[in-house]
Amino acid sequence: MLRYSKERLAEERSITDIYFKAQKELDVRKELYEKFRRKLTDEELASLDDEDIKVPLERYISIMSAGYFGGKAPTYKVKAFNEDKDKIIKELFNHATNDEQEIKEIELIIEHITDYNKDGSHFLHMVFDYLIKRACYEIYYKDKTTGEITIARSDALETVAIWDYSLPKNLIGIYRIISTYMANGEYQQMIELTTEEGKRYYYDTPEKRAIFGKPAYEQKFKNEPLFKENKEEKQPRMWDNDIPATAIENCDGIAIFEPVISLIKAYERCIQNSRNVFKYNDEAILKVKGYTPENPLIIQNEKGEDIVNPARQKEDEYVLTSRVRYLDGSREIDSDIAWVEKNVNDTALQNHKKTLMDIICLCSFCPNMTDLGFTSADNNSALEKKFFSLQQYIATFEGDFIEGLTRRWRIILEKFNKEKGKSYDFRDIEVKLNRNLPSDKATDIANALKVRGLLPDETVINLLNLDLDATSELAKMDLQNEENIQKNLEQMQMMGQTRVDKSTNDNANTDKKDNNKITDLTDTQKVQKLTADNKKEQEKSVNKQINKK
Repeated sequence: MLRYSKERLAEERSITDIYFKAQKELDVRKELYEKFRRKLTDEELASLDDEDIKVPLERYISIMSAGYFGGKAPTYKVKAFNEDKDKIIKELFNHATNDEQEIKEIELIIEHITDYNKDGSHFLHMVFDYLIKRACYEIYYKDKTTGEITIARSDALETVAIWDYSLPKNLIGIYRIISTYMANGEYQQMIELTTEEGKRYYYDTPEKRAIFGKPAYEQKFKNEPLFKENKEEKQPRMWDNDIPATAIENCDGIAIFEPVISLIKAYERCIQNSRNVFKYNDEAILKVKGYTPENPLIIQNEKGEDIVNPARQKEDEYVLTSRVRYLDGSREIDSDIAWVEKNVNDTALQNHKKTLMDIICLCSFCPNMTDLGFTSADNNSALEKKFFSLQQYIATFEGDFIEGLTRRWRIILEKFNKEKGKSYDFRDIEVKLNRNLPSDKATDIANALKVRGLLPDETVINLLNLDLDATSELAKMDLQNEENIQKNLEQMQMMGQTRVDKSTNDNANTDKKDNNKITDLTDTQKVQKLTADNKKEQEKSVNKQINKK
């Protein structure tokens, strides 16, 4: 974690000082990322030996963990208006909470921005960076023409955050090292520094690039900065009093698979040793006792050099390929022919491999998918127990992500407050991070319907776990209810006309009683009765579908 003061950060010399510190961290992140990728270069692929066995458990651990934590997009909810709370907040803290209209507006703003930026995919990539590269970053932009807010992920392989010395610490800079090739083929590094004052860009100079990393550099440029600012590219402040960015860095400074790298190597060695034993036995040497070859093994060529006798090679080939070999059976000679093999205790070997795999999964908090517990886990409760250790690990940094996402909405809402004259309060936004586990939809639907009437319809729709937009579905329901009411009114008018015609033809007394039963109800009551009947029929239909499942 890089900590600086705002005053020092404004100095050009600090850009070079931060560069050397940041480059060390970025080099480690690149090494971790390469372990996750397990990708070979073209030269390595060309020289790859079939004995080089790699088991990419780093990738398995990372994908399983990231998919579980970041496979579903976060959900955001704004707390409902509370009159008592609003009164107390006004008295004690000199500001008001969000009213009903502001709550609706904030929810619509969040929904629009998350849809525009594909928040689900963005969040998953952020989680990947955090678990593999030990940090993740996002930067916000606002389009001057459309006014859209863009949330962009900044690659953790080229980005570090700069914090101040306060408690709690504040983000004062986002430092990016961008490596490029210029038109003339020269390699160049550019620094992009984002602060609350805007963006500044720094470039290394040709003469310093030529001797960078050599003793001459220290002698010639010891007291000079390595990078020079290009003031023409400087961008002014676009966001007020804060940096339009979020940085989430692992406080322990470790990737999720980093503690088990040595165990993974041991597992690879175990598999390699097994493979070598099988290969050795497949190419075993034939031991022949009681047989004397007719040709010597080593002879001399015309130059007097020792070489393998070709006749001996043919003789050995004959011994290997002949279906019958008669050895000397005299009593003085103990004749025998057999393969020289290595004996392997396969049970002990498999137990050792299983022990290594169990320890790897235990120390990385990642469940072992080859465990028999997964094959017998036939419900959500059983699966959740298998992911209990990973859940505990996630709990150690989940608060950092909630804090980072809360910061995002604070900065965005404060920008709207200043530009549009609003008074949105970000503190009413509740951030929920969802777990990605297989679900029993029939059970989820049944459980949601049980609380229908006790909770708002929007909450019930969210509990259905059907990936529905609650706001859109409720709007469709309101439209459907309006259409049903209109249809019911038309039906009532037709029924009233029919009964009038019938009363002129049927028995007067009977008609009078029937008409009294109908006319005793007002038109509104009649509509309500028909609507209730329709609702009961819909509930019966839903229950039938659930029972079928």
